[in-house]
Amino acid sequence: MLPDCRDVSKFKTIDQGTLRIFYAFNAQNIKDPKTYDDLQRLEIGKNFVKYYGYYVFEADSFATAELKEMNRLTHSNMPFPDEGVAMTINGKHQGWSRYLCSEFFKDLTNNELTEYCRMPDALTSHNCYYMEPTPKQDWQIKNGTMTIAGYTCQKATCSFRGRNYTAWFTVDIPISQGPWKFCGLPGLILKIEDDAKEYVFECVGIEQKKHPIILLDNYKTYRKATRAELDKTLKRICENYYQITGMSNVVNKLLRPYKPMELE
Repeated sequence: MLPDCRDVSKFKTIDQGTLRIFYAFNAQNIKDPKTYDDLQRLEIGKNFVKYYGYYVFEADSFATAELKEMNRLTHSNMPFPDEGVAMTINGKHQGWSRYLCSEFFKDLTNNELTEYCRMPDALTSHNCYYMEPTPKQDWQIKNGTMTIAGYTCQKATCSFRGRNYTAWFTVDIPISQGPWKFCGLPGLILKIEDDAKEYVFECVGIEQKKHPIILLDNYKTYRKATRAELDKTLKRICENYYQITGMSNVVNKLLRPYKPMELE
């Protein structure tokens, strides 16, 4: 149930970033990228912050380049095929997940967050987005330090939408951001995990160079929803994908339990 490939050559630049942070998502071994669910990227600009799955974007970029080359060689203009993203190139995760296929944008000027959620194969018409005020976490800074990616980090904890989290942030990079929706500490969050360790993000690299922060044209086709509506749709998809897509004659069982990061 991988998502269909998408054309990533059409976009608009919404900001110029100065910092990129790479996070291992749910790594079994932080030193081995093949044990990650995904390698994810945080891009920080003056007006926007973007967070997304880098392995997924890499796969889309490869498919886009391959199609363009094929069109060049055949002097044709074939549209993008309805083919699933090839996720075998990196990482241990071989299926669709919201946390691999969504992209998150924080508008720092308007204090607003947008999630563009890309659905699995056969459910492209369900692609949607929602907007909400940028969430705030009520952090408690604790004693304790840890070295992550060469930076000395301090410990902090919070409860956010039904889960308890422990984060490690560095004041050596005094930017109040982090992976996914996390922000609000007096330094960059380099590691964060919930107490059940179902969701773990850990920094594995930092690049300090200028780069464009882009918004894909593809998102113009996404329908608007609320966070609650999206959550309800995702629960149905995770637990009843084959029934929704009309393939219940092939398999008729609960696909997977729905365990979102946000439980409320």
